[in-house]
Amino acid sequence: MKKILPILVMSILVLSGLGAGALQTSQGSVKGNTAQRGTHTALGEFGTATWCPYCRFAHGALMELYAEGQLDFNYVTFVCDKSAVASSYCTSHFNLYGYPTLWWDGGYKVNVGAGSVASAKAAYTSSINQCVARTVKDVDITLDVTWLGGTEMQIDCSIDNNEATTYDGTIRVYIAEKVSSMGWYDYGGVLYNHAFLDFAFNEAVSIPAGGTWSDSVNWIGSAHGYSSITEDNTMVVAAVENDEWHQGYSYPPSSNPFDAYYVDDCVTVDLGAGSPPSIPFVSGPTVGDVGNEYDFGFLSTDPEGNDVYYYIDWGDGTNSGWIGPYTSGVNTVISKTYNAAGTYEITAKAKDTNNQQSDWSNPHTIVISGNKAPSIPEIFGPSKGKPGTSYKFDFVSTDPDGDEIYYFADWGDGTNSSWVGPFASGVTASANHMWSTKAVFTIKVKAKDDHGAESDWGTFQFSSPRTVSFSTLIKILDRFPHAFPIIRHLLQL
Repeated sequence: MKKILPILVMSILVLSGLGAGALQTSQGSVKGNTAQRGTHTALGEFGTATWCPYCRFAHGALMELYAEGQLDFNYVTFVCDKSAVASSYCTSHFNLYGYPTLWWDGGYKVNVGAGSVASAKAAYTSSINQCVARTVKDVDITLDVTWLGGTEMQIDCSIDNNEATTYDGTIRVYIAEKVSSMGWYDYGGVLYNHAFLDFAFNEAVSIPAGGTWSDSVNWIGSAHGYSSITEDNTMVVAAVENDEWHQGYSYPPSSNPFDAYYVDDCVTVDLGAGSPPSIPFVSGPTVGDVGNEYDFGFLSTDPEGNDVYYYIDWGDGTNSGWIGPYTSGVNTVISKTYNAAGTYEITAKAKDTNNQQSDWSNPHTIVISGNKAPSIPEIFGPSKGKPGTSYKFDFVSTDPDGDEIYYFADWGDGTNSSWVGPFASGVTASANHMWSTKAVFTIKVKAKDDHGAESDWGTFQFSSPRTVSFSTLIKILDRFPHAFPIIRHLLQL
């Protein structure tokens, strides 16, 4: 270890084109891997040092991405030249190659070096999106942090195993400062954000199917040399990784191998940000048809009244990313079209403007059938008529699947035909109606098939024109004594 500094300095000079400085290596061996379930919050572990020139670009990219709030991730910054715990972890756990390095989800993706903030943002965005899209084990972390005064906090952590088999892995709970109070600056003179201080937990877990692991610890900052920490500037991040081995490389594609175990869940408590929003309530249709657009409602309330963002998993392998901001406590309607038949479970989580996140909602299920709705009906009949007289109207629609069709006519006068039928696809249906007043009426007709898929409305106008009474006509002629001479002559006025 006493020779590490000259090695690092020499490595920076050799690897300046990469934007990374090299460290010593170790060896590993090849084993297998598997994967299980849905989306999650990605975890970035950022290895850096105050003397590293390129690290300021990586640091700037992470701060901008986090502030923008569009990607589902959190990160912890290991300032390795200032923290012996950080240095030991990055070296022993990840076989650190050089600074800056970002290990995502335990090594699922690795980004080394940074030439600019823009290029680093692009690289990290790609890695985060790939992490969020991958399948993970079905486990859920609950993290509660209570500030007890001074520099002491109580950290309660639990993991629910929703899998059908025992879950073996490791729980890590990272204590970090949102902005370093220790004077840990990057090379550009910016205090490091999410600066790691210590592990509250870093231990193996084995949780039976359907079971729960839980533990609690009181952590005192001053006892670890951090007497300047405050409640408002403290954040706690918890992540659990499974025990399925993967080959990782801290200098991809094949250098500095390490044993990679991928993260399955990650949650964060920001002590200065208040409470997270409520778990969203998801509403909307439960049945639908391929190719149609449907509106779903998402409702979450933030205790502090902050605006909320939603992250929606549509259940078909796609998600919305973080969208918003939306007003707290107001139902937000978002549309979705499904292009394949199936059963889809829609889930959502919310976060506020302080990046405090709720848990995932219960699933809202919609069953999409391959059935297609009938065409908009064509309407045939007289366009004019008299009150008190019954008139016949014909409707015709075709169903793409050849299903039988029902018709619903709205006569425009507050009455309707209710659903009538069934009729064969393409066969004309008829209905009679009589209006009691004189006006212009818009007739609307829609069709549905025997699976319940409805068309849009077809429209048709029918007018029952108003007539002018004899007394009204005399009043008009008296008002204009020199007008309408022919009418006056005919009426002998």
